[in-house]
Amino acid sequence: MNLQLKQFNSQEVAQLLNVNVSTIKRWTEEGKLECLKTPGGHRKFLMSQINKFLEYNNIKTAWSGALHPEDDPDLNSQILKRNFGYLQSFLFEEAIGGKHIPVRQVLQGLYLNQTAPARIFDELITPVLHRIGDSWEKKEITVLTEHIASQIIRDEILMLKTIIDFPVARTETALLMLLSTEMHDIALKLTEVLLEIRGFHVLLSGQMTPTLNIEKMIDKYKPDRIYISGTVVDDLNLLQAEFDKIGCISEKKAIRVYIGGKAFDAIEFAQFKHVKRLANFGEIAEQ
Repeated sequence: MNLQLKQFNSQEVAQLLNVNVSTIKRWTEEGKLECLKTPGGHRKFLMSQINKFLEYNNIKTAWSGALHPEDDPDLNSQILKRNFGYLQSFLFEEAIGGKHIPVRQVLQGLYLNQTAPARIFDELITPVLHRIGDSWEKKEITVLTEHIASQIIRDEILMLKTIIDFPVARTETALLMLLSTEMHDIALKLTEVLLEIRGFHVLLSGQMTPTLNIEKMIDKYKPDRIYISGTVVDDLNLLQAEFDKIGCISEKKAIRVYIGGKAFDAIEFAQFKHVKRLANFGEIAEQ
């Protein structure tokens, strides 16, 4: 799959490298800094081209002023290396510490360094969310801290969307929903990002609509796909009835259904051949 990678203009690169636009022009003409040329002759730069220039010339900088090496001299290096072990620990500590900006720095830094969003979600955000949840269950952090940390990550996913180049054309429609007993929608927000990158028109309903209204909702929006997320099973009979309902409706209307989360360890779904369980976000990016 080809992602639309973020491209920078000469002014943005000049700000990033703290030089004049004329210097950027000279470096490109001398072959020191690679660039792309638009049909109109404008210079565009990929982060990989900027990184190559920085590494070759041993230049230390920040991502458009977003990172502050003086706060953590090793952070830029760890982002460039995609050292997810280090970044997981960093993100966890900053999130439970209630700090938005460092979380934003890491997520945006990885994306600008041409890291696929699905990889960021699978190798960074998912492990950190699991660690936050485990820490709460072990009473290492309070429920308030768990809520704050989770909300910070959710907010910064929304901020990440502001720098992603999404295609304008929308080819298919995807409806995203939670099981009715589920409260956290971060998995759906991550799914939304990946589907929008693929050109889907995404409708995120949040908690599952009452079963009596599901068919009306499907008839109104006519989704090509439905994605359902669930991690908590408080009432298995209720959730099974809900899923059976939507399974039957979607089967009748030939709509593909994708499911994810621990709740589906308990919910039976094998009876529906059009339902596929997803193991990670990489599969959402590809299927």
